[in-house]
Amino acid sequence: MSIAENQEKDMVSNDRQDKLLMETCIKHLTQYAAMIKTNQGAQSDESIGRLRKMIGEMEAYWDLSDRRDREEQFDKTLQRAVQTGRTNRISEEQKIAAVNGLYRYASEMVSAQGVEAAERVKEVQAVIRELADGWDLDKAWAAHLCSLIGSMAGYKEQPPSETREESRFFKDISAVAEKMGFEVKGVENGLLQLYLEGSRVAEVDESGSMLYRPNPNVFKLMDEIEAWKSREENLHMQDGLQM
Repeated sequence: MSIAENQEKDMVSNDRQDKLLMETCIKHLTQYAAMIKTNQGAQSDESIGRLRKMIGEMEAYWDLSDRRDREEQFDKTLQRAVQTGRTNRISEEQKIAAVNGLYRYASEMVSAQGVEAAERVKEVQAVIRELADGWDLDKAWAAHLCSLIGSMAGYKEQPPSETREESRFFKDISAVAEKMGFEVKGVENGLLQLYLEGSRVAEVDESGSMLYRPNPNVFKLMDEIEAWKSREENLHMQDGLQM
């Protein structure tokens, strides 16, 4: 198989994975909307309107239409939640997947459309912050993702540490990842790019936060990253005691 054919195969695979991620994201955004509708009633109408609009835009952007109208499904889910007073429980992994989907959506718009997508990108940032509050997610992680999106979109200058290929953390984690069978494809927009079998499965920033697709090897790598951070903390503590 030629290089061009391999690249085309990778693009098709990544596109398929992106669409699956968007489907997951839309599903959990709908569940979040149902939750705030039952909890807050009419006070949630502004947020729900924004979420419904975003879901329609995501469906169109990623060409997800397959005889399903996701905005119509959104309305039916909310109507059912109001009638029954019940909503589906959303796990931590599902919450993270929804935020990862939004991050991917924003970064793709920035890459493909640039300033034309500025307003929609800002709306994505606002929804990420809202989800962090509503779902009680790590606020620092959500803020960092929004900062990365803003940096990509040119809202502010990206911190130098986010673009350093020579970062010791990135070097160490790259070495660990390669031993585990990952393909390391450098740093892009401050995120270390990790692939398995030609498909991107994880992106890691210098704080150790990850955007990822559920995979046993990715979960093992997360443990390795936590172990690396613990070793660093211990070293800093020892240095402090010596001083």
